[in-house]
Amino acid sequence: MIQRTADRALARALRLGDVRSDLVRTAAGNVHVLDAAGSGPLPPLVLLHGLGAGGVHYARLIRRLRPHVRRILAPDLLGHGLSDLLAEGAPPVAVHEALRDALDVVLDEPAVLFGNSLGGLAAIRYAQARPAATLGLVLVSPAGAPMAPGELSAFLDGFDLDSHTAALEFTDRLFHRPHPLRHLLALGIRSRFGATAVRRLLEGATADVLLTPADLARLPMPVSIVWGGADRVLPATHRDFFFAHLPPGAERLTPPSYGHAPFLDHVDAVADHLLAFARRIDAAVTLAALG
Repeated sequence: MIQRTADRALARALRLGDVRSDLVRTAAGNVHVLDAAGSGPLPPLVLLHGLGAGGVHYARLIRRLRPHVRRILAPDLLGHGLSDLLAEGAPPVAVHEALRDALDVVLDEPAVLFGNSLGGLAAIRYAQARPAATLGLVLVSPAGAPMAPGELSAFLDGFDLDSHTAALEFTDRLFHRPHPLRHLLALGIRSRFGATAVRRLLEGATADVLLTPADLARLPMPVSIVWGGADRVLPATHRDFFFAHLPPGAERLTPPSYGHAPFLDHVDAVADHLLAFARRIDAAVTLAALG
């Protein structure tokens, strides 16, 4: 409840900066979407967040990107932010289905999708379902690499932050260097990961919802994957899976100073990379239209 109140306050602050806050009805529940008009020529961007986070956590990135693109959408996945809870007993795939249905309503032209962690998996699943609506994918330490059931169970246990010490250790793994507000961030992260919605999503996760090599190899759109050299949340074997199975033309980058969520502490560099990718996409679309 505390984190939902905080997200509501952040969304209200963004609305004061001319960012719309909409609830989109889907069969699996209402999906909250931040909708920011841009003032630039580049294609729309969809920003997809990680576990326990929300669209509001892209506020700095949104401000940095708005002058360059036509539009930015930042949805809250089910069970996050101001979206509805994932229904009790509903499979995790409902999160992806609700995102797909919400974007079907609000997205009026193809877009570039940016996804971090859980948002990276969501971006891939959306691209599979709606390839014509996906101009390209920028994936930052995406989740979804295959794991055996026992391995998955042990991995999910790492999100059970039952003390401030555990939350602090997890917080430190998010960044390249210890954050100056690490204790405050740890309080928020522990609260978010302990929320009913997030626990429900984690408890429902099974190995069969993860990606296969074919899921990656068949992606038809341009892809750029960025995996921080200092990422200590996801194991290197997950990076190796994505690097091995994405199409040969996909861009693969490992910036040494990036942690798991570099948009938090390297916002300018992440924005520059995303905009450079969008410019390449836009140039290719323009060239194709000319002949």
